[in-house]
Amino acid sequence: MNEKILVVAGGTGGHIFPAMVFGRELESQGAEVRWLCGSRDLERTIYNSAGIRPLTLSIDGSPLGTRSITKILSRFVNMARSFFQTRRYIKDFNPQKIYLFGGYVSFAPLLIAKLRHIPVTLHEQNAVAGKVTRLALKWGAEIITGWPACEGINNFRYFGIPVREPVRVARSEALKTLGLNIPESSKIVGIAGGSLVSGALNEILMKASELCPDFEFVFLSHETRNEANRHFIPLQWDMNPFYSICDAVVCRAGGSTLAELLKWKLPAVSIPWPEAADNHQEYNAREFVKLSGRSQVFHEDESPESLAKILTSLINS
Repeated sequence: MNEKILVVAGGTGGHIFPAMVFGRELESQGAEVRWLCGSRDLERTIYNSAGIRPLTLSIDGSPLGTRSITKILSRFVNMARSFFQTRRYIKDFNPQKIYLFGGYVSFAPLLIAKLRHIPVTLHEQNAVAGKVTRLALKWGAEIITGWPACEGINNFRYFGIPVREPVRVARSEALKTLGLNIPESSKIVGIAGGSLVSGALNEILMKASELCPDFEFVFLSHETRNEANRHFIPLQWDMNPFYSICDAVVCRAGGSTLAELLKWKLPAVSIPWPEAADNHQEYNAREFVKLSGRSQVFHEDESPESLAKILTSLINS
């Protein structure tokens, strides 16, 4: 392969991490790859952590993703500005193909690609097609999906979600890397909810951990502390040590996270985020359970006792 490829992904790690894995694979096959993202600091941080310096657009969110009139107007202005930036980037680079990985940054490249007759492939990480995905299909783009089913469209190719290859770390080394003083023989539940863990859900997780005193619970959080069988550690860029210590994981139902757990063959309790667009995390969770075979879905209106029972079953099975 000796092609120029533009890979577009922004917004969150759920879009960006699969794009980076996919783009690196294209590079290994000889393609010249450039990345395009939005202006959020988080986006650049994720790319930079992998040694990638992406092109950036002057937009930090979708005009449809906020209720603030000021932000809506600002984002519409930036969306128009991003159109001209994208046109310049594409004209200068002249890619033979464009791969879109979703997020608000995908619209301008999709439009420019249509005007310039550049082939587009869009990867949909969720089991429900987003607005840009549905538009891309109408405009003749190839759609590849992260799950065997994708609500809202009927013309797609199942591809899976590109994720980093697991690198299993010895438990003793992984615990040391994470700064955890936990016996190696412990049964460990990893909590990977991040910023999407609500106050109510956090209370459920706390109570469930109390109901499972024989397990150690390791929370990815924004602090470092220990209390009883609960251990809080900072969010990790390198997830290998974290996954290496886990016997089971509790997480939101983002596509990329679930795909990583499938790769690691870890049983999980996926908790769909109720505010996800088009309820896509619910559909992700259902597809994950089908493919995993050892996992279950839990909802925030269920009891801590129910969660504790599920975890006990997963770990002791």
